[in-house]
Amino acid sequence: MLSTILGYLIVVQFFYLDRSRRGAEAKGFDAGQFDRHSTKYIGIAYFVSMLLLLASWIFNWLNVGTLPAWVGWVGVVVALFGLLFRWWANRVLGAFYTRTLKVVENQTIVRAGPYGVIRHPGYLGSILMWSGAAAATANWIVLLIVFIVMCVVYVYRIQNEEKMLLAANVDYAEYRKKTWRLIPPIY
Repeated sequence: MLSTILGYLIVVQFFYLDRSRRGAEAKGFDAGQFDRHSTKYIGIAYFVSMLLLLASWIFNWLNVGTLPAWVGWVGVVVALFGLLFRWWANRVLGAFYTRTLKVVENQTIVRAGPYGVIRHPGYLGSILMWSGAAAATANWIVLLIVFIVMCVVYVYRIQNEEKMLLAANVDYAEYRKKTWRLIPPIY
């Protein structure tokens, strides 16, 4: 199915764009005290999701959990939107867009771009990208598991990141009052 292959290509682009982080701190894997293994859990979630994306061929061949082909094309659009949204968040946050949870020297609260409404637009972009890639397989089993795994791991990450930012910056509490974590007005 062409939509599945396009979903795979978007995942490859996701990892390629991840290399475009700016600054040594942003590119590093040294975690701060607030990370609480969230970076490792995200890596595991990515690995599990990639295995499921590959397994979708088997599921679909066995006719287990298949969805109409149009769902795959909607998934490609969602995945592409998620990738672009994450890239935008990365560009706006710049050197503060780190892989792990840590406070970078001279870090400030960024309110530009998507950060004016959503506190964690990069995570929203990641959830959309992975879920869209899963939908691109046109298999509801893959979509459901990937979506749940990504939501669980990113909610955990957000909880730890917000604790870190509240401890590191007195202005973060005020910023939280004016923005949403991921999805206005839901969460």
